[in-house]
Amino acid sequence: MVRRPLHELHRRLGERYPAVAVLLVLVQAHVVVLASILILMRFLTLPTGGWLVLIGTSQLLTLAENVLVMATAWFHLRPLRAWEQHGEGAAEQGLATSERATEAWRALTRLPLRLVGVGAAGRTLVWALVMIVAICLVADLQVWPSGIVLVLAATVVLLAGVLIRYLELELVLRPVVEAVARGLDDDAVLDRSLSLRWRLMVGVPLITVVTGGVVASFSTSNRGLSDFGVGIAIALASSATIALILAALLVRSFVAPLDELRATTTAIADGDLDRPAAILAGDEIGRLARQVNIGLRGLRERDRLHEAFGTYVDPAIASRVLDEGPQLVSSVVEVTVAFIDIRGFTAFAEGSTPTEVFGVLNEFYGVVVPVVERYGGHANTFQGDGLLAVFGAPTELEDHADKAVTASIEVARAVRQHFAGDLRLGIGVNSGPVVAGTIGGGSRAAFTVIGDPVNTASRVEQITRQTGDVILFTEETRRRLKRDHGTISARPPAPVRGKRIPVRLHAPLLGGRVEDPLPTLEDGLGRLLDRPDDLPPGR
Repeated sequence: MVRRPLHELHRRLGERYPAVAVLLVLVQAHVVVLASILILMRFLTLPTGGWLVLIGTSQLLTLAENVLVMATAWFHLRPLRAWEQHGEGAAEQGLATSERATEAWRALTRLPLRLVGVGAAGRTLVWALVMIVAICLVADLQVWPSGIVLVLAATVVLLAGVLIRYLELELVLRPVVEAVARGLDDDAVLDRSLSLRWRLMVGVPLITVVTGGVVASFSTSNRGLSDFGVGIAIALASSATIALILAALLVRSFVAPLDELRATTTAIADGDLDRPAAILAGDEIGRLARQVNIGLRGLRERDRLHEAFGTYVDPAIASRVLDEGPQLVSSVVEVTVAFIDIRGFTAFAEGSTPTEVFGVLNEFYGVVVPVVERYGGHANTFQGDGLLAVFGAPTELEDHADKAVTASIEVARAVRQHFAGDLRLGIGVNSGPVVAGTIGGGSRAAFTVIGDPVNTASRVEQITRQTGDVILFTEETRRRLKRDHGTISARPPAPVRGKRIPVRLHAPLLGGRVEDPLPTLEDGLGRLLDRPDDLPPGR
């Protein structure tokens, strides 16, 4: 009911709102003190001057305490003022925006407890003792029983005032807390405030005591302080029994479902999406648990989508698409690309069944793709019996050339070992700037790289068939190498379609010319098909 007026006041006052909000809460203390003096008039008979002295003394003491409280609030809200200045104060201390927000949030959430904490309680106790002494002197009262009754009454008023002030401060500061909370990091370490358990265990008995005291002040037939003290004592006894039991039941009713919700959200934060929240009732907390379970179901569906998406798309691209949307922004990046191709596979496919072709290709890619990904590469395009591997996009790599050459050598070794020489490869490697991003239309898009370095790598792979090398990489790639890759043999410059100047090529020793006699492609692939039990069902 008061949320909208408070937010509107915050919008109008801006940076002045916290001070005004705290001041409004403190002003109520003057009203409470005046009301307490008016109730006391039912039990004491004093001349007008005596009452004026008591009212004036109480209001001056309350004003002095409120001034100290305002000074304390101003001191502890320094992080909030730094946050409100958008870095003018905090930036000088080297604090990031999220750190400023975290410090401001902590200052706001700690403030209510600081303003009613030990220091504030001590000042209030001194205030109460001074007032009790003043009342006893003005009214000429004895310590027993009148003084004790006043102490009991003051204790009730003070405890109730502390709790009310704490709750009101939390309420009026909430618009500022909400504004600051929007700048918090998800992993920010937050302070714990007064728990719901303690609020109920303290609040319910206090309500009983205050209510009992007020009722006793207006229902007693003998308007003496002794009868008033009896009423307060009865209220204290009932609060220590009936009200405390009621508070314990309320705590159980509220906290148990909240603990269940917290366990579920903790499991979600730890990655466990298979622990739904138990719906213990049809109240607000039960409906909240139901909404959490609905959101949890959506997370599980997103997780399954991510897993399935990652099967057909590179995991790095899948994560970016889920985070940024289907259209990834195109950018010019420097990469190294490798075309990996099975030599003569077209002829084999013409004389084989589709099942046989798919079996060999899945086994081949099951060997090649893990090697490419292990060295930070991206299996960009499957082109029948060939693969375009990109190093440096979508994830930037400073040593993309080294990783591409190392991966190519490892692919040649792995394929040779896995297939026992029955498959022959050609790998062309080239480096340079390309445009990387999504391309497509009609609700279909794919991540790819476009540019002359890609075309050149494809044509270098074709040259391996002429030179007999398994791996050839260009001078552009050699110049970017920062690590030793063993013996590298230069090949004569070769003409490349679309290039006016022949391209200088190099071959690593391990991936160089075939040293061992190999069977023909038809014989090698035939032996692969003679061992169907060894073929995996697909990658």
